[in-house]
Amino acid sequence: MAKFIRRAVLGGVAVAAVFASGALAWAEGTKLRVAYFLADSMLPALYAQDKGYFAEAGLDPEFIAVQGGPAVVAAIASGEADIGYAAPVPPINGRLNGVPVKMFLQLAQEVDPDKKYTWLVASGASGITDLAGVKGKKIAFNANGGLCELMWRDHLASVGLTIDDVEPVVLPFPEQEAALEQGNIDATCTINPFYASMSGNAALAPVTVAAGTLHDLAQPLMNDALFASDDWLAANGETAVKVAQVMDKARKELLADRSALEGAAVQFMELTPDAAKSFSLPIVNESMAITAADVQKILDAMVATGMQPGPLNGADFVAEVKY
Repeated sequence: MAKFIRRAVLGGVAVAAVFASGALAWAEGTKLRVAYFLADSMLPALYAQDKGYFAEAGLDPEFIAVQGGPAVVAAIASGEADIGYAAPVPPINGRLNGVPVKMFLQLAQEVDPDKKYTWLVASGASGITDLAGVKGKKIAFNANGGLCELMWRDHLASVGLTIDDVEPVVLPFPEQEAALEQGNIDATCTINPFYASMSGNAALAPVTVAAGTLHDLAQPLMNDALFASDDWLAANGETAVKVAQVMDKARKELLADRSALEGAAVQFMELTPDAAKSFSLPIVNESMAITAADVQKILDAMVATGMQPGPLNGADFVAEVKY
C-alpha cells in the first residue's frame, strides 16, 4: 500500500509516523523515496499518488515530509531519500558545499506580469504598506539559504535596502501565519497553499508588498525542481523518466479540470473550499525540461545579492531527462 511519511527533525533525531494514503493496494513496483515539503507545485505528485498513476508506471513511491529545502538536501545526502523536491537554491547550495546533486525536472516558473507564485506579506498590525516599510522590522523566510532568502535580498535591493536593514527570522511555512497574527514577525515570504490561507484571514489583514522571486521577471524564472544525487541519476535513468511522465500526466489533468484542482487542493494542500477557489498551479511552461540557462538565472541572482561568490555555471547543476 502506498505510504506517506510525516517527519519532524528535532536535534538531529528523526521522528516518523507512517500512515496509509487510502489508495488501493497495488502490485509492488520500484521503490522510490521522495523527500518534500508542502508546496503548490508538489500537488500533481500527491494527486498522482492518490490516483495510482505511479503504481501504473511500475513505481512505489514513499513521500517523506520535511520542513524545507535544506532538509530535503540533507535527506538525499544521508541516503534517506532518492529524489528531493525543493526550490533550486537549496540543491545549488548543496552541490557547492560538496553534496553531489543535480536537478532534473522543473515543476514551476514565474513571469511578469501576472504569473507570480511567491509573495512578501506583512500583517496589517505591522503598519507596513510597501517594501521600504520593512526597514527595521522582523521578516521571515522558511530556511537559511533558500529561495525566500533570495527573494527578500533581491526585493530589498530594489528599494535600496539590504538584509542588514531588517531582522531575519527563520520560520517554517506552516508556522508563519500564526506568527504574523501574534506579532512575532512583521512580514514574511510565503507560497501557496499558505498565501491563499493568509489572504482569507480577516484577523491578519494581510498586505502583499511584493510578488515574484525577483523584482524583474521579464523572462520566466524557475521556481522549484526535482533533484537527485549524481550516482542515483546515473543508475536510475528509466525511473527518472517514469517520474517525469507521471508528473506530466497529473499536471495536464489538473490544469484541464478546475474542479479536480480545487478538490486536490482541499485534500492535499489543507485549504478550505473557499481558499481553494483562488489556488492555482505555478506553471508557465508546459514542459518540465530543465536547462543550464534556467539555472543560470538563479545563480546570477544569488551572486548579485551576495548569497554566493561567482562566477557559477548553470551546466554544473543540471541533469537532462528526456520524457
